Amino acid sequence: MESWILKEEVLRSIRQWYLVLGLIILGTLSGYLLSYILPAPYRASADLYVGIDVVRVNEMEYLIPLAQTEPLNLDDYKNWQLKQVSDVITLDLVLKDTLTKLRELDPYWEDISLSDFRKSIDIYWYDTGIWRLEVLNPDHDQAELGVQTWLDTGQEKISEFLAISEQVFLIDSDLQILKDLLSHQKSQINLISTFLESSNEWLSIFDTLPQNEALPESVLDELESWILIYRRDSELWQVPMGEYPTNDRVVESFRSWLENAQLDAQAVLKESTKQSELLVQERAEILPEYHEALDDSLGLSANIVLAKNYSRPEVSQLRSPSTNAIAGAGFGLLIWIIYAVVRITGKKDVKN
Repeated sequence: MESWILKEEVLRSIRQWYLVLGLIILGTLSGYLLSYILPAPYRASADLYVGIDVVRVNEMEYLIPLAQTEPLNLDDYKNWQLKQVSDVITLDLVLKDTLTKLRELDPYWEDISLSDFRKSIDIYWYDTGIWRLEVLNPDHDQAELGVQTWLDTGQEKISEFLAISEQVFLIDSDLQILKDLLSHQKSQINLISTFLESSNEWLSIFDTLPQNEALPESVLDELESWILIYRRDSELWQVPMGEYPTNDRVVESFRSWLENAQLDAQAVLKESTKQSELLVQERAEILPEYHEALDDSLGLSANIVLAKNYSRPEVSQLRSPSTNAIAGAGFGLLIWIIYAVVRITGKKDVKN
């Protein structure tokens, strides 16, 4: 029985180069043919610049309650805002408007449903900078039209939401002013209320003293220390000192001055209370508009910066005919290798 030698079998298989060449040519032709029978879809991509104006970040604190997880730092805030932009671009609202515009431009899109269109799109982003929107479609021109219309519609919608967010910012500024005014009024009311309570205590002290005698020095020192408390903050209210006794320092004079000071304080308290009530009412009227606009903005802040790339979208086929031909040639070569291995293995079994 002839002995089986692997080297000779391999050389014998290699000498059948015509078979290898034939399979490669057949695979190449099959790849080309397949690319025309089942053409690969086209990928159209368009760029959108997305940035954040960090100078205005602190102005947008009113948006933070809308985040599912409160941003702990600038990076968290930035990532949350970028995620909001990404979500808006892929909203059903945006995709429906995109399809509506596409159907107006070309009847081809009449048969494309929202779910089909959503499956054909994708958006790629990592950080601020250039974002890429992509649309897959069997037709070159429709892929380009699809991604361009989606880009235009997405930017248009985001710009609308940013305009609303700018409006929210203005309303929030008004609310902040009202908040500061209310805080001032409350501080003034608290200060005057405290004055009126403690001044009544002083009137009680004056009642225990002889009215036509001079106010004792110890009591006078304590009174003047008390007066200083209500002379510190000129922005809130100061006890009036115009009728404060300087020459006639009898108890009755101090009593008369303090009663007049109480009248002044009561008048200011009444006006301040009225102003406070008006401010509360004004704030209550603004809040519904504020919350509605805040919801309408979808959490986008006015410090988002958008810039569209006005160059034509890039369109390329996922697998070109030449790529299919190379893959077919590789497949033909693989078939020959499998055939050679099977043949050599079979001969080895026979020899043995």
